[in-house]
Amino acid sequence: MRSTPITMTDEFDDALSRLHSGKNLFLTGKAGTGKSTLIRTYLEQTQRASLVAAPTGIAALNVEGYTIHRLFGFHSGTTVEQVRSSEYYPGRFAKVLKRLETLIIDEASMVRADLFDCLVEALTRFGPKPGHRFGGIQLVLVGDLYQLPPVVLEPESEYFSTVYESPFFFSANTFETSEFPVVELTTVFRQLGDDRLVSLLNSVRDGSLTPESQQALNQQVRSGFTPPLDERWLTLTTTNRIAGARNKRMLEKLDAPLHTSEAKITGDITGFEPLADKKLQFKDGAQVMMLTNDPADRWVNGTIAEVIATSTTDAGHEVAVKLPSGTTAIVTAHKWHVTRPEFSDGTIKHESVGSFVQLPFKLSWAITIHKSQGEPSRKSCRRLMCGSVG
Repeated sequence: MRSTPITMTDEFDDALSRLHSGKNLFLTGKAGTGKSTLIRTYLEQTQRASLVAAPTGIAALNVEGYTIHRLFGFHSGTTVEQVRSSEYYPGRFAKVLKRLETLIIDEASMVRADLFDCLVEALTRFGPKPGHRFGGIQLVLVGDLYQLPPVVLEPESEYFSTVYESPFFFSANTFETSEFPVVELTTVFRQLGDDRLVSLLNSVRDGSLTPESQQALNQQVRSGFTPPLDERWLTLTTTNRIAGARNKRMLEKLDAPLHTSEAKITGDITGFEPLADKKLQFKDGAQVMMLTNDPADRWVNGTIAEVIATSTTDAGHEVAVKLPSGTTAIVTAHKWHVTRPEFSDGTIKHESVGSFVQLPFKLSWAITIHKSQGEPSRKSCRRLMCGSVG
C-alpha cells in the first residue's frame, strides 16, 4: 500500500485515535473530508488484523479492499435465514474471518439493511469469538448518509418495506445505534480553496438551498443542450442501460476504425468485479476514463482523457491518450492482481490467486451516478450533464 499524504487536523487525529482504540464507530463526513484517506492511514499504522470491505467493486478498489459479497461468500439474493443455516459457509475467507480483529465497511450509505443483517450473522458465526456480538471484532462503518442510498429493485420493494423501515443499514434488525458512536469529519479538502463551491455543495447535501443558491445552480442549466464532440462532457445517468446506450451512440459517431481489446484472465477471479470491460471496444477520438493511478503520476483513477492514436504490437494494444494537461501518454495493458487475504505471522497478507489484464480505461461520455460514488475528484472534467434524473 502506498504511503498516504495527509493534512493532519485535530478532528482527523481524534478520529484516527478512535480507530486505533478497537471500539466500534460510525465515521461520517461530507464528500472530500478525507474519510478514505483516514482509512488508508489507519491501515498503514495499525498492528491489528484489519480488512476493508465495501458494497461495490469500485469503492472496494479505492480503499484496496474487497466487496462485502466476496469477503463473506454471499450471492445475489442471500438471506439472513440462509446465513444462519448450516448450509452457509464463507468459503475461502473463513480462516481470515476467524483471525480478524477489525472490519471496516466503506461507503456504508449503500449497504442495504438486509446485507448488514447478513454480515452481522456471518461474523457472529465465523468471527474469532463465535456467539459474541460481531464475532468479537471491531466493526467500523464509514460513509455519508446524505450520499447515495442502497438500491432496492422494484420487485423487492414491497417485501422490503414489510421487513425494514428503510433500506439503510441503520434500519437493520441487528443494528443498535448506541454501539456506533458518531465521529464526523468536517473539513473539506477536495474542493479546498473554492469556498463558493463548498457552500453550494453543502446546501444541496442537507437541503438548505437559499433562493440565491438555487439561482446560481439554475443559471448552469441549458435545456436541450448537446455537447460538442470535441469537448469533454461527462453525463451522469441513473442506470447502466442509459449510460451504455449513450457511450455506444457517441462511439458510433466517430469516423475511425473500431478497436477491440479482450481481457486476459488467469487463475481464480471468482467474486472479483473488474473495473475494465472484459471486451473493450473503442476508437481514436473516444472519450475515456482512466481506471488506475499512473506510477509516473501522469493521471489518476478518474482522469478523463481522449484516445488520439492506437497501434498493435505482439504484446497487445499501445494507445496514445491526450490528458487534461495537454500532454500525451502511451497506455498499455494493466494487470489487476486478484488477491485473497491470508493470516500469517500475526498479520493479514494478501495472496495473489489470479489476474485480470486489460487496457486501464473505459468509455466515459456517460457513467452511472452509483459508479461515480467514491471515485476521486475529476479535475480533468469541468463539464457535467445530468441525464434521466427525473
